[in-house]
Amino acid sequence: MQLIKPGEDREVPRGVVGGAEISQVTAGATNIYMGIFRVPPATRSHPHYHENCESAVYMLSGRLIVKWGDRLEKELALERGDMVYVPPRETHVLDNPSETEPAEYVVARDSPTEDAVIVPWAEEG
Repeated sequence: MQLIKPGEDREVPRGVVGGAEISQVTAGATNIYMGIFRVPPATRSHPHYHENCESAVYMLSGRLIVKWGDRLEKELALERGDMVYVPPRETHVLDNPSETEPAEYVVARDSPTEDAVIVPWAEEG
């Protein structure tokens, strides 16, 4: 058993801010990942997908607009208390529409590592 305490914020390659996590790196996990993430006000993540895992997200605070699909043509709004399932390789973007409030969420995955892949057109528009 291993206790993971909140740590210092760190930039995550997909464009959000990470906090504490349970992973292969921090706890020696072999088949699970769980972390707390924050999308700062008026910020959007890079378009990305998670290669080899399913993800489950629980919104702690704030609001996110999630766009997904091959060309981000689908959209849904998440707010505090909402949960969402993300299948492997589903391209998505997290957009915090608030000018003042961060959006914070917990994510759990069936992989021990952060396996985000930025899609080739991530730097477009």
